[in-house]
Amino acid sequence: MTIHDLYKQAQDLLPWIVETRRALHRIPEPGFSEFKTQALIRRTLDELHIPCTAERTWVIGEIEGGRPGPRVALRADMDALPLTEPEGCPFRSQHDGWMHACGHDMHMAILLAAAKMLSGMKDQLAGSVRLLFQPAEETVGGALPMVEAGAMDGVDAVYGLHVQPYMLVGQMDTRRGCLNGSTDEVHIAVRGVSGHAARPEQCVDAIVCAAQMISLLQTVVSRSTSPLMPAALSLGAIHGGDAGNVVCDRVTIDGTLRCADPALRERLKTRIREICEGTAAACGARVEVLFDNGYAALVNDPGEADRALKLGAALLGGENALLRENPSMGGEDFSYFAEKAPGAFWHLGCSASLPAPTLHSRDLVPDERCLPIGAAMQCALVLDRMGMLD
Repeated sequence: MTIHDLYKQAQDLLPWIVETRRALHRIPEPGFSEFKTQALIRRTLDELHIPCTAERTWVIGEIEGGRPGPRVALRADMDALPLTEPEGCPFRSQHDGWMHACGHDMHMAILLAAAKMLSGMKDQLAGSVRLLFQPAEETVGGALPMVEAGAMDGVDAVYGLHVQPYMLVGQMDTRRGCLNGSTDEVHIAVRGVSGHAARPEQCVDAIVCAAQMISLLQTVVSRSTSPLMPAALSLGAIHGGDAGNVVCDRVTIDGTLRCADPALRERLKTRIREICEGTAAACGARVEVLFDNGYAALVNDPGEADRALKLGAALLGGENALLRENPSMGGEDFSYFAEKAPGAFWHLGCSASLPAPTLHSRDLVPDERCLPIGAAMQCALVLDRMGMLD
């Protein structure tokens, strides 16, 4: 079997895939509240005679092959975004204030199509396939709880995808090594001594101290990080003070730290703490620095990334299978699956023309012609890993 055979099968399924995608699009739900979505997925897997289990709002399906071989996992995320979809879409969201504006409805439809195709050849499969329908990618992260519950036990390889409107239908990309950076929240609380603005010598001004911190924290990337290593520190919120004639005694600063390298991630946390504590001491203030750890960096196995690029070139042509030069600093919790088995995450072009509205835009309208490409590619990754693809 070739990848073009798989694409022909997926094209024949296009009406079914589109119908499934639109049904999912109508019922967008928040992270860990994807109850209708979970029910639709379970109902579809039951119709395909694929055994599945469910916990919280995730679903795990199992396709047992007829011959021994590796266990390969495929993942799709399930949750939606708190956006109101514009009028005009014939399959518009039925849940006011929620919209599938990041393409997760596309991902689930692609995985269900791949499940339909692979289950139809299960007796020939040299191995087994695990289907991972994951909640809460947009918020607290559903991948890590799934991993902790055993979702990756016994898995030998794992693959995932994301539609991307910066590419046309018929294009794909990926990257060896880090594809997405880690995502940590930074919370800084500066405490001074309040008093009358006319007598500043009797006070410790938290605003002045915080201003110095903000300036110095800009050196975390520019002077404490190699220019060859991607990283970003952005401080997006600052709050402090109650009146113009009162010296402020408390300022909070909130931001995000993104890194492509796990070791750099820890070094920069240390550097942020050093700058804040040193500045506070110099100003006579006190400071508390807290980090809320977000997603780990998503690191593609080089061999599995090459597999995705090879198959993309075979299906779409070498000029349309693109090697990304740099990682994204956007978060993606597929990283936790990829920590447990060699894996590759890749991007599927979904635009009819460029430029197009971005992900997380209420104006996003993915071109459904990309759906069979995604299904064929995911099936090809499984079969190639099993040594079954010509």
